[in-house]
Amino acid sequence: MANASLQSFLLHHHHSFLSNGIHEGSSPSIILKLTTNSNSSISFKLFSNTTSSSSSSVTTTASTPNSPVTPAPVTASSPPLPSLELLGAQLAERDYRQADETTRALLIELAGEPARRRGYVFFSEVQFISADDFRAIDALWQEHSGGRFGYSVQRRLWEKSRRDFTRFFIRVGWMKKLDTEVEQFNYRAFPDEFIWELNDDTPEGHLPLTNALRGTQLLGNIFTHPAFEEEQEDELAAEENDTPDNTGQSKDGSKGKERPKFMRDFFKPDYSF
Repeated sequence: MANASLQSFLLHHHHSFLSNGIHEGSSPSIILKLTTNSNSSISFKLFSNTTSSSSSSVTTTASTPNSPVTPAPVTASSPPLPSLELLGAQLAERDYRQADETTRALLIELAGEPARRRGYVFFSEVQFISADDFRAIDALWQEHSGGRFGYSVQRRLWEKSRRDFTRFFIRVGWMKKLDTEVEQFNYRAFPDEFIWELNDDTPEGHLPLTNALRGTQLLGNIFTHPAFEEEQEDELAAEENDTPDNTGQSKDGSKGKERPKFMRDFFKPDYSF
């Protein structure tokens, strides 16, 4: 820009000098002087080269533009990748709400690429999660809740509920009792109506939620995963030794597996939770 302004200025005054009788090749009567200032500006002055006491000067200044300041790029902070270390740290801080989110993200990560692309775990993908990973997640929840939270705790309560999900949901506090004359229950609203603290009145097995109330197939496949089968068999054997079996049902754990049709229709699977 400064060079272009300089060229325009010189061209203008060159023609002006010629029009005033100054021809090329003759001795100029006007001298162009260039000066620079400390502020990086350039000044041009025209002085008369005659002996006349009067002189005229024309000054123009071309300032060099300031260099543009490139702002530092703003990078959005991405959430930390789910890991057992992250889950353990959140549980140690008793941040059960965030630990529940990390648990859900861990299951998606461990279930495989299709689950990661989809953003949730389909019930048939539970088999791809290793028993060691499931036990590690469960151990962290138990360790930081005094044995009151975790998948193995939920599985035990599910078995005690005869694998009936309605009884199980009520037992772990995922459904709340309504203030009506007839005993009725309704689902808690996610997330505000769930309990994110470990208090004396927090129901056993309340966390983690997984997909909780919007479908039972995923939760059923977690409870029947080989990671919890052996542990549950040992617990059932201990209970059978302490309590006589008066139900007349088989001891192979098959009781309560089949729910009435109206119950199967009542629970519609929604795996986006």
